[in-house]
Amino acid sequence: MTDKDQGVTVAPGAGFCPGVKKAIDCVLELEAAGKNPVYTIGPLIHNKQVTDNLAVKGIVSINSLDEAKEKNGVLVIRAHGITPDFQREVEAQGMKVIDATCPLVKKVHTVIAKYAQEDYDTVIVGDAGHAEVVGLLGYAKSKGHVVANVKEAEALPPFEKVNIVSQTTQEESIFYAVAEVIKNKSKICQISNTICQPTKQRQKETTELAKNADLVIVVGGKQSANTARLAKICGELCKRVIHVESAEEIKKEDVIGPKKVFITAGASTPGWIIDNVSARVKNLRKAEKSPLMILGALWNFIIQSSLYTAFAAAALTYVGMKLQGARNDLVLYAISFLFVFCLTLINKGKSEGSPYTGKRYYVVVAAAALIVLLSFKYKAAVYIPTLFFLLMGILYPFR
Repeated sequence: MTDKDQGVTVAPGAGFCPGVKKAIDCVLELEAAGKNPVYTIGPLIHNKQVTDNLAVKGIVSINSLDEAKEKNGVLVIRAHGITPDFQREVEAQGMKVIDATCPLVKKVHTVIAKYAQEDYDTVIVGDAGHAEVVGLLGYAKSKGHVVANVKEAEALPPFEKVNIVSQTTQEESIFYAVAEVIKNKSKICQISNTICQPTKQRQKETTELAKNADLVIVVGGKQSANTARLAKICGELCKRVIHVESAEEIKKEDVIGPKKVFITAGASTPGWIIDNVSARVKNLRKAEKSPLMILGALWNFIIQSSLYTAFAAAALTYVGMKLQGARNDLVLYAISFLFVFCLTLINKGKSEGSPYTGKRYYVVVAAAALIVLLSFKYKAAVYIPTLFFLLMGILYPFR
């Protein structure tokens, strides 16, 4: 959505992706049902504000199963998923286990497992060490490789049979560039584009909107891979990019100058943080408008309200009278101004389909009444033509 007055655009798809929302809803429903304590194996999502808020509700992140001291609690597998070996270990604990792995990540598990069963090597295009990628590697049967870019792909050995998949939040152009390199060094190559649709859509809208912005603000956790990737994409399209986790990080001097500000966010960023960032940006820009911005707004008003054209008509009347040696007549200047102002408003109204509705109607009536009153100061040779052409102008919108 766009705030035209403040020049601020928020990406329509910014905020939680379906997989993250599912995981958040899952733990909140468990907490509301009194299933405390609720343990998540690793941070549920990569957003500190969200995990801090969950901790207040008794939803605690643990790094090892030994930290789950109360065996009457619930273990929740986070959205990124885990390895099959670790999943079996989790399920053997005797505690209730809820699998909140993103369905689209589970789909990648299935793809990897299918080809691994047929003795394919697996190449994962993603970030080594990322929670999702660690989980994906577990399905590759010790024949998995992780590469982040073309250079790393070129360093891989040749393959007899290889299946190429992607971390779900990877950049599509990088995925296909890597796949092309691996295809050329493999006898049999299966390319499985497992980048999720929400990521593709988020990256597409970011590309379209960032290139026209003077400043891009990317909102999300500093540890979030997909948020960092969004910031990287924006950095290639816009000269000024700021990556923040919260509204408090935005400074006044960052947002005053740029004419167009674009705000986007990672898949693990909740809507309320995006709203806070958007509100802060708009408030800072509203409170501290530069003289240049004020002059620009004033100029736009003069042009759009027909005042510019009306002033030009009055000036032309003045010049014409001076050239003829006539004395100054402020009333004639006023008639010229009001006549053109009134008829220009009518003409604009016609093009917009509503010449005699709303505020425009009252302004037109007031201007026309003033023209009639002022023209009666002069002889019939002046006021009769004035009234005639005024009437023709008023009737102009009608067939």
